[in-house]
Amino acid sequence: MTKRADGRYQKKVTLSNGKQKIVYGKSPAAVNAAARALLAEDEAGLEIGDHTLVGEWAKTWLESYKMTLRYSTIRMYRNAYNKHIMPVIGSMELRDVRPVHIRRVLAGVADLSESSQHKVLITARQLFQSARQNKLVSSDPTEGMKITKHNTPSKKKYLTDEEAAALMSAPSPNHAPAFSAVSAFTAACARRKPSA
Repeated sequence: MTKRADGRYQKKVTLSNGKQKIVYGKSPAAVNAAARALLAEDEAGLEIGDHTLVGEWAKTWLESYKMTLRYSTIRMYRNAYNKHIMPVIGSMELRDVRPVHIRRVLAGVADLSESSQHKVLITARQLFQSARQNKLVSSDPTEGMKITKHNTPSKKKYLTDEEAAALMSAPSPNHAPAFSAVSAFTAACARRKPSA
């Protein structure tokens, strides 16, 4: 390790392929940490010094992995990426994307249908899984991510025979005979089973 004229420190690191890289830092501890990180990437088989952007990889991924699919499926992937993923992380380096960035993408689509959210998540997930398989990233930031579930309306509940009988036997005020007729009609309709 040597100290440079500008006050920073530098250290040469030899990779498994025999190439040397120089790491820099403001302190010896920072240089050693950078050297350990570089060696860990090398040991994991990652492409050292790769600065591929998410947008660049998305184009390669679509052309290499998705062009044999139906046109409508390709369009779905393109739309999910172009409308929802690219504006948030498209200009970031693949290696810099963290789960917090993926959460930001998903937060942007949380008010859309569950189907639309799923399309965005599956696009991001496949994008990063293929990047991991190609040794561009060491981990998948979409791992464990889930869409925002929307409340589904409960099914219509029909009165049981006992509930209908209780409703019919309830005292009705003399001044509201119309209410009694409507109640009787509603109870009779509620007892009928819905056709399947």
